Amino acid sequence: MNADIQDQEFLKSLKILYVEDEEDTREQFGKFLTRISKVLITAEDGSEGLEAYREQSPDIIITDIHTPNMDGLDMVREIRKLDKSVPIIIMTAFEQIDYLKRSINMGVDKYVTKPVNGSELYETVLDCARRLLAEKKLLSAAGTDPLTGLINRRELMNRFMSEKGRAERHGTPFCVIIADIDHFKNVNDTFGHIAGDRILSGVADTLTSSVRTEDILGRFGGEEFLLILPETDLDAATVVAEKIRSAVSDLETEWEGKTISVTISMGVVKFKPGMGMDECIQPADHALYRAKTGGRNRFVVAGD
Repeated sequence: MNADIQDQEFLKSLKILYVEDEEDTREQFGKFLTRISKVLITAEDGSEGLEAYREQSPDIIITDIHTPNMDGLDMVREIRKLDKSVPIIIMTAFEQIDYLKRSINMGVDKYVTKPVNGSELYETVLDCARRLLAEKKLLSAAGTDPLTGLINRRELMNRFMSEKGRAERHGTPFCVIIADIDHFKNVNDTFGHIAGDRILSGVADTLTSSVRTEDILGRFGGEEFLLILPETDLDAATVVAEKIRSAVSDLETEWEGKTISVTISMGVVKFKPGMGMDECIQPADHALYRAKTGGRNRFVVAGD
């Protein structure tokens, strides 16, 4: 895909917060911004804008400088206490260099002078989208396991902390499954490490097709995988574990005229408020060990 088209498509997936107290201007540019973004959030002053930022987490913020109750720069100052990275664009009739320097020092990324030209505003917003896309690609590369394409241990830790925060705020359950391919060393010793890599990729694909899009699946290390199941109680988690066990046991990998089959063992645990990642993984790991010693190709629930 052409880079410019990719940038434009990415912009269409973003949420924009637009803060403007003049109704006609807000309506005019609101229609324009609606055409180029997925979601447009509007606010009439800095106070409403700050509340909208906290509640809806926009990807890009556009704000007028002078608004009642709380002006744009005061809003920027408060947002920057919480978020150093969200792109912020100011719209201002002031063109004094000192004033614009002060705005940039507060954390404003770009500015557009009034009267605003639609093409200039679009290019400014698109530049912010390009930056976000570049950052997303870098983060994706840093958080992805190159063999399986799944997120890696580092990114799993980030996702766990996000899910922990959500669960503790809203009182929703979630469960964690740690899974390990049985007798994987024998596969490497018998067929070689390239065959082992093929097995790892195949199991990763099988796990991906066995879970929901909202579930979080990653390679935890070696032949271990970790699955975080948002808004899932223990009974539902065991259904997922059995689905995974069955799917992996049915997996057959052709290698140099031979068919390689593997099984998987799992430990399942329900998150309890206050648990850190290690505190959650430890009982799941113990349950996994019991699954291994109990014959493999099975799952065990922590605490059972």
